[in-house]
Amino acid sequence: MPSTFPGVQKLRPILATLVVIGIQSQFPTDLHAQTQEQHFACNIGYTKQECQAATAKLRNAIARYPVDALGQWTWVLVRTADWKHVLAAKGFNVNDPAFSNLTNRVTFLDGSIVDGVSIRGMELRLIWHLPIEELLDFTIRHELAHALCNERDELKANRIAVSLKNGTPCPVVRFR
Repeated sequence: MPSTFPGVQKLRPILATLVVIGIQSQFPTDLHAQTQEQHFACNIGYTKQECQAATAKLRNAIARYPVDALGQWTWVLVRTADWKHVLAAKGFNVNDPAFSNLTNRVTFLDGSIVDGVSIRGMELRLIWHLPIEELLDFTIRHELAHALCNERDELKANRIAVSLKNGTPCPVVRFR
């Protein structure tokens, strides 16, 4: 792992977890690319410039929601080619745009939902019946429902995601 990135020491345990589940991460973002408690990274396959552009879009998208209530949290963008392989190997639906590991305080997202126009983005748009920008927003809210409310049920997380869009927070469970 490159040691030239500030903050890499804090991310080492989380990044080690990524390798264990089959996703290697690179370009842990530098200090200007993270909030005090929200960290962003990209898996292998992104260039540094692609990672910076994609994580900037993700940061803007999550900024509308009470992510500071999460405490230390890492958001990892995964290239679509790797995404499908990892999800299939874990028995997950390859058309899910994200999943979170609450124990390790990390959310993994299919990078196509922030990449803009792509074949995979069009595929997800058709599957989810949402424009890709709305799918990104819904995905963030759904994963926040899991993380903020400690809600493991997918249908309940969907309902909470709607509440978050309307500005109604769930009972916050802090993981500090």
